[in-house]
Amino acid sequence: MASDENIFAGVDISSGRRPVTFAALNDKLELVTLAQLGVTEGIACLKEYESIQLAINTPTAKGGQNIFSDFQIQMKEVGFKHFAEKNSSFLWIASNADECYRVFQPGLLSRRTLEGRIQRGLILYEAGLQINDAMDFFEEITRHKLMQGLLPTETIYTSKQLDALVMAYLAWMAGNPSEKVITRGNLYLPAAE
Repeated sequence: MASDENIFAGVDISSGRRPVTFAALNDKLELVTLAQLGVTEGIACLKEYESIQLAINTPTAKGGQNIFSDFQIQMKEVGFKHFAEKNSSFLWIASNADECYRVFQPGLLSRRTLEGRIQRGLILYEAGLQINDAMDFFEEITRHKLMQGLLPTETIYTSKQLDALVMAYLAWMAGNPSEKVITRGNLYLPAAE
């Protein structure tokens, strides 16, 4: 069933059985979908919407690049066109998640650490995304939990989810005339304020 809501989606491509991390936001920056999918499932998810702008985090690993190429081929078959064409209800751009985060926070911590994930979540939350507030993590920490090694990480998004979310935010920015994006080579990035 197709939705007539404008959707701004982000995809992070890695490797494995479900290499596509898919995030979708509506025009109010409310989280519509956040899922880990296979390539075919990811394409099927994109086809559910009548109008979608998609930003893809370009993978650097060879396995991810092969999956990205396959994903691009299937996107074209569905009718996706590059954002520069602007003559389709299915538009896409490519970007780099870390570079997007660096626009907002030059002193970016490693995405592989808990601190880096919290920082990225805070960046997105402060930008207006209707997602979990990463600061809630600290309200759940007690002496007992720390002594037991039980950190409440279920409220913190994974690095793949955060990368997909920043891509969805970039797609939203690209689709809103009041927001500014720039191009650097083939990549789209938020414009620094």
